Amino acid sequence: MFMRHWLSVTQFQWDVVTRPNSWITLIFCLLLFIFTMTFFTYRRKLVLIFRALFSQRHFSLLQREGNIIEDRSFFFVLAFDLITFALGMVMFCGTFTPLAVSRWPYMAYVGLFLAILLAAYIFKLFCNQVYSTCFDREKERTAINQYKFIFMTDFAVLLFPMLILTHYSGLRFVYYVIAVFFVILFAIWVYRMMKINSMNGHRFHFFLYFCTLEILPWAVFLKVLLNV
Repeated sequence: MFMRHWLSVTQFQWDVVTRPNSWITLIFCLLLFIFTMTFFTYRRKLVLIFRALFSQRHFSLLQREGNIIEDRSFFFVLAFDLITFALGMVMFCGTFTPLAVSRWPYMAYVGLFLAILLAAYIFKLFCNQVYSTCFDREKERTAINQYKFIFMTDFAVLLFPMLILTHYSGLRFVYYVIAVFFVILFAIWVYRMMKINSMNGHRFHFFLYFCTLEILPWAVFLKVLLNV
């Protein structure tokens, strides 16, 4: 009877643990495939994207090659970014707010967060278009969109190996390392954005736009997740 009870308990634990692990491993393999394919196909472009956040010279070189959003590598890099962020959000919720991701199948939450991130990205492109049109900032609109995409890609490239380390090692402190990297990259991104918008007036307009549409929605979203 003890053996039957032990087998039933271990079987229950196996079902709960291995199915999400299998899905996460599958997503890791997909992300690795996308990144490898993109790196070997668009290596120079990807290197420029990664360095452009830290170097004005590399950002200028990237601008000379045209709008990133219109480049063929854009959709592959964007897919890598959004899937990495969606997986990271699900893993974060599974660690700190497990009740928030316990009602549906694991992949359903990955798809949900992926849809939310994609909708948010499209919405912010639309808001940037409205902002640049209303305040006569058409010259800066492309640069703002490019810096936003560069920040996403840089953070996704750093986040991907950390998620692998977190998942297979079980070290929760890696999440705090991720938070430190995010704050550093975010501060650099804000500085670059401010430099773009310091060329002309309307600094107060940009401040309102940035706080309202770039920071506030994600702060509210994080607050909702932590309170679930």
